[in-house]
Amino acid sequence: MVHVDETPRSSLVTTLVVLLAAQTALLVGLTAFLVIELLLAEARFPPTAIALTVLVLLIAVWLVAMTVGVHRGRAWTRGSVLTYQFLQLAIGVGSIQGFIPRPDIGWWVIGTAVLGLILILSTPVTRYLDQRD
Repeated sequence: MVHVDETPRSSLVTTLVVLLAAQTALLVGLTAFLVIELLLAEARFPPTAIALTVLVLLIAVWLVAMTVGVHRGRAWTRGSVLTYQFLQLAIGVGSIQGFIPRPDIGWWVIGTAVLGLILILSTPVTRYLDQRD
């Protein structure tokens, strides 16, 4: 059995890690913004504001774990990355077609989600993550 240390990390794996790290950084920034808004602004529906902040925080923690896992070549991250990128794709489409459409944001979200899907399904990334934990 080949160990992860012996499997060379291709540029596609590195690109995926950088993409996930960028998505993580944006979500951590959004979490910080939501926490500040929660503390300083008066929410119309405080339970909803708290729930949204906690949800975004949990997703940020999930993304940190996923990014570190891909960097380390953990097999469990493949399904996690696929799930997250498909969720991002749905969010991007919702941004374009939603109640208050924001196609400028939606296309960026869709673009990064499609890039993430292409990268996670590529042969070099699949081989790199094919190791069992």
